[in-house]
Amino acid sequence: MRKMNLIVFVVMVLLTTCVSAAVLTGMMTAPPIETSYILRVSLLNQIPDPAEPGKYVDVRFKFDNNGSRTAENVEAEILPQYPFSLDPGVSAVKSLGSINSQQKGDKGVIVKYRLRVDKDALEGETEIKLRYRINGEGWITMPEFKINVQPYDALLLVDKIVSKPQIIIPGKKATVEVMFSNIAEILLKKIRVQMRLGGIPLAPIGSTDEKTIETIGKNEKAKVIFDLIGEPDAEAGVYEVNLYYVYFDNLGNEYARNNSIGLLIGSEPDLAVTLDSTTIYQSGKMGEVTVKIVNKGVSDIKLLNVKLAEGGGYKVLSPNEVYVGNIDSDDYETADFTLFVEKTKEKKAVLPIRLEYKDANNMEYLDLINLELPLYDASEAKKFGFVKGNGKMGIFIMLAIVVAGFFGYRKWKKRKKK
Repeated sequence: MRKMNLIVFVVMVLLTTCVSAAVLTGMMTAPPIETSYILRVSLLNQIPDPAEPGKYVDVRFKFDNNGSRTAENVEAEILPQYPFSLDPGVSAVKSLGSINSQQKGDKGVIVKYRLRVDKDALEGETEIKLRYRINGEGWITMPEFKINVQPYDALLLVDKIVSKPQIIIPGKKATVEVMFSNIAEILLKKIRVQMRLGGIPLAPIGSTDEKTIETIGKNEKAKVIFDLIGEPDAEAGVYEVNLYYVYFDNLGNEYARNNSIGLLIGSEPDLAVTLDSTTIYQSGKMGEVTVKIVNKGVSDIKLLNVKLAEGGGYKVLSPNEVYVGNIDSDDYETADFTLFVEKTKEKKAVLPIRLEYKDANNMEYLDLINLELPLYDASEAKKFGFVKGNGKMGIFIMLAIVVAGFFGYRKWKKRKKK
């Protein structure tokens, strides 16, 4: 009997171990990539940086789905701890909706929280926690994120950055204005600002890329202006530039800061749209028209869609939309449409063309263009060679020439015999 009890005990221990291992495996092992969602959460930024005691800081988190399955009904919850807190009545839980497969990068979902910083917060990096859940399942707590806090005694912030023009054109001059705000209660002096352009297709105009400000009084603002020029062959895009500045307080203490700013390089798209070819020269006829789109600008365009709207006096017999895709700078593509032009006395048909596309910086554009399709009457079409003459009449004329030649030859032969 004791032997039997011992066997039963051992079997139960083994079963319990297997079940526990299965549970742990289910908890710790993610589903295969091809059948799961994979969420990655990052701290996008904090504004201002650093945060100031006694004021608010906005923190933004970004959710990316690197998997191949949609994450349904995603909720995020911030877990504020000293020195951060939410205002009374503000919910810590925010609904993000669904995050699609491979929705990441600039398409990732961003959630923002506004936190109050305690007035007695100490200088340094302070941890903050965030968790999320999917479709009402268990919460997943992320590793702590770091929020930078610094007392206001010597805090100089980059308040605003303005690029003129907003998109810097390759080979053209531009100015970048950097506005500083002294939110300290003391005077700041000997501010040296440097825009570090290493690896960026921009160059400073002049002998130096460093600017200075002698002093900025408490709660005052001051700006520096950098004159730049884009390299002629610069590719369109967003370029991250390091802004480094050093300043001193009244006691001679030195402070150094790094900021990253984004500058846009590119140009406004310049498209030329023409009627490349047609087989329709008269009303009451059916044929094909080819629309040519030329990219005359210095930047590429992408995701081009061409649509021919229905108009008075013609019918579109083919699909009225053509997806063209990308057109490189100094290149072109075409779109073909089949039309029936109704009978009319007009000398042209107007074709309203709609172009939808994006530039290299993903800015969206919409162009509306009216193309003219010339129409001719029967005599003009024949005169210009668009329509061939009557074939039977040509045969009769040819026969007449042959007969006349034959009789003329016989008459000449008889005269020669005489």
